[in-house]
Amino acid sequence: MKKLLTTLLLTIIYISTANAGDRFSDLTYDYFYGKNSNVSLDVKRVIANDKDTSLDILKILASDSDLTISSIAKENLKNNL
Repeated sequence: MKKLLTTLLLTIIYISTANAGDRFSDLTYDYFYGKNSNVSLDVKRVIANDKDTSLDILKILASDSDLTISSIAKENLKNNL
């Protein structure tokens, strides 16, 4: 039983580590700034603050017109390189 729990725990850790850095990777520039986009500043701030946000999304948010969001994204980019 102990071996099973250890194996299960290690498997979960491995899977979560393999997915790190890919969060929000399916979002696009148009999602944030497209003609019909209505993404709030709060949503952008949460995405910029998330340490697992993909580098491509952080690069998009680093050029945001809101200085708070752009500075958070730039800082997160520095920490992830």
